[in-house]
Amino acid sequence: MRIIGRILKSFFDDDCFSMSANIAFCALLAIVPLTMIMVSIAGYFLGSSGDVFQQIVNGIMGVLPVGREEFIANMRSLMEQRSSLGIIGVVFLVFIATILVGSIERAFDTVFRSVKRRNFFHSRLIGIALIFWITLLFFIPTMIRVLEGLLFRYGFDFPLSEFLTTDVFSFFVAFLAFLIGTVVIPNQKVYARYAAIGGIVFAAGIGIAKFIFRWYMGIAITRYNLIYGSFTAVVLFVVWTYYLANVLLLSAEVVAQVQAWRRGQVNGQPSISNPDV
Repeated sequence: MRIIGRILKSFFDDDCFSMSANIAFCALLAIVPLTMIMVSIAGYFLGSSGDVFQQIVNGIMGVLPVGREEFIANMRSLMEQRSSLGIIGVVFLVFIATILVGSIERAFDTVFRSVKRRNFFHSRLIGIALIFWITLLFFIPTMIRVLEGLLFRYGFDFPLSEFLTTDVFSFFVAFLAFLIGTVVIPNQKVYARYAAIGGIVFAAGIGIAKFIFRWYMGIAITRYNLIYGSFTAVVLFVVWTYYLANVLLLSAEVVAQVQAWRRGQVNGQPSISNPDV
């Protein structure tokens, strides 16, 4: 129980609510260019961009209780115009998209007590690399369907595509995304075995947060429509991203505190479970 108290204390001491608000704002700026880049990467390297865009659309539609049709229609319209971008436009999109990774990096550096932060260009290069790898995660459903088709041709009937619609698959993707991000993003050594603990917390937290968010929206949606009108979908996206960012940083605090505790035990130093030793 002592470690839980330390996690919560660190969460408030690091002002994670404010850092979550910053991440939510950067996500609002980055969602369109990030989607454009991910869809373009999938189309260029993997030969198909429709499945990646559909996975992003499914993620958005699974969260927003209202305004989903307008939001998705605007996204599709923007996707159709991405071919008209020049070199400068592409560079600008990449820069805006990496702002989100930069805001998460600053928050993680705070959580993991990084002594020194990366320079601007190093940080942006890591952001570009993460965008590429996250795109591959969104392409997992396509690869599973291709594998299912190959197995069927050789007489093996495994309904692998049914796995894509289960909560287990969503849990796995969230777990893997957190694991990769936590090991790569902070400018501090984070061990994968401890990041895996946070990944479990993060994936479970997303499911709980989604349930709470939908329940809250069922009560408050009329009020949001009255106040924000046609902007309701955008506001709800920001609110959901803020919830998600808090789950992300709380999970990161779990990793940081567990790693510090284990390091203290291995090195024979006072651990957070018994600070008075």
